[in-house]
Parts: sequence; C-alpha cells; structure tokens
Amino acid sequence: MDSTVRMGKIISCQHLKVAWLCSLFCWCILGHHTVTKADETHQSSSIKLVTSHLVPYSIQEGREQGFMVDIVREIERRLGSNRALQFLPWPRAIRNTRLSANHVIFPLTRTPEREAHFDWAIEVAPIELVFVTLSGQKLDLQQARTISSIAVQQNTPFEQYLRQQHFTNLVVTTNPAAIPIRMLRAGRVDAWFTARDLAGYSMKELFVSEPITYSAPITSGNVYIALSKEFPISLKTAYQETFAAMQADGTYQKIMDRYIRN
Repeated sequence: MDSTVRMGKIISCQHLKVAWLCSLFCWCILGHHTVTKADETHQSSSIKLVTSHLVPYSIQEGREQGFMVDIVREIERRLGSNRALQFLPWPRAIRNTRLSANHVIFPLTRTPEREAHFDWAIEVAPIELVFVTLSGQKLDLQQARTISSIAVQQNTPFEQYLRQQHFTNLVVTTNPAAIPIRMLRAGRVDAWFTARDLAGYSMKELFVSEPITYSAPITSGNVYIALSKEFPISLKTAYQETFAAMQADGTYQKIMDRYIRN
C-alpha cells in the first residue's frame, strides 16, 4: 500500500473519530436536556396543593373559599391548570410538604423553626397577632400575663409565640375560631390570642353582637404560599410571575377587599 492511500485512510479514521466524539457530545447534552424536561413535566403533573381550614385564609365549607384559596385558584386558572386542593389537618399538611416533593402549602407563616424546611416562594399578606376580648379591656403583653385564661389554637405560631413568652394561663383548642369565640362569650376565657384578620372575619361570620376589643399588634409577620424544597423551578417562576401580574392588574386587591374586615 503506497503512502498516499495510507494517509487517506488515517485522515478518514480521524474524521470518523471526530464525528463520533461530536455525536457523543451532542447526545450527552441534548439527551440530558430531554431527561431534565421530561422529569420536570412529570413533577409538574404530580403537584399537590394542600391547606387547612383557617378563616379567612382558606375555608373548607362556606359561601366563600378564603383569600388564599382564591389567589391560588386564580394563579392555577391563568396557568391553564386545575389541580385539586386538599384540606388536611394542619400538622399533616405541614409534615407532608416538609417531607415530600412537589407540594404547594398555604397559608404558612415564616418562623425560625420552619425557615430551612420550605421554599418561601410568595409573600401574600401581612399578619398581626392580637389579644381579643369582649369585656372592653385592651390588653398589652404584660397585662395578658395576669388574667385568668387565654384561648389559643394548638400547634400554631400563636401558641408557639405565647409559649416562648413563658405564658402559663393558656387554654389550648384545636379549633381556630368557633370554640374560642364560644368560650369568650360564655366567660370561660378572658381573652383570645389569634390573627387580627382571622378574628375579625370569624366574629362577623358568627354574628357576634358584643363589643369587640383588639389589642395593638403584639407581634407581626407575613403569610406565604410556600413550596417543598424539591419543586420544579419553572413552575415556581410561573407562580411568582402570575402572582405579580395579579398584583399589577388589581386582581389581588379585589380578592383581599372581599375578606379583610375591620
């Protein structure tokens, strides 16, 4: 075989090797991209929306659904989705979102204990915690320590805050509003510690006729639409952008105005 033929074969082999390497490179890049997209599509289809009955944020049964439910449903509608909403006991909703992927949970307040376990995707509204009385007494934190009893909902930031402040006069209930209000009206507790908006909405829904006194805000924060730590980035971005659009076009404020009652 002459040198010209040998050289031609060497060049052909080199070309084939380069072509093979290029094909392998493209397969790796495009193949990885395709798998990623497929995974994200699968994740998006398995998204779970979870909440719990907590007026006026989310209402399981009633003429209204709650402003957080209305906001999430509008986001879903604008995204062309209609995922089912699950009402769960609050500790279970939090546990499922914390331990499982692809969950949307609301309304969640941000605390140091929760901080690392959730993706705090959308800050929706402020929340103020207050003492509520029907006796006309406007309590501050120190005065509240001296009264006989304070109703507070179990396993909530409301209870957690008073425990951290070393309150010992708490009457803990699993019900967010109806039972504390009944206890207040019957004189079984002297005050109720809860969110200002929750109290105002519930008092009107339950036709409370007695004069209601709210303390100045004892502490405050925000309620969030939060996500599992493992969640599709594209869907998180879509949720955030859609919520921003709702704020810009006035939809957010219209929803809030239906629920926030002073």
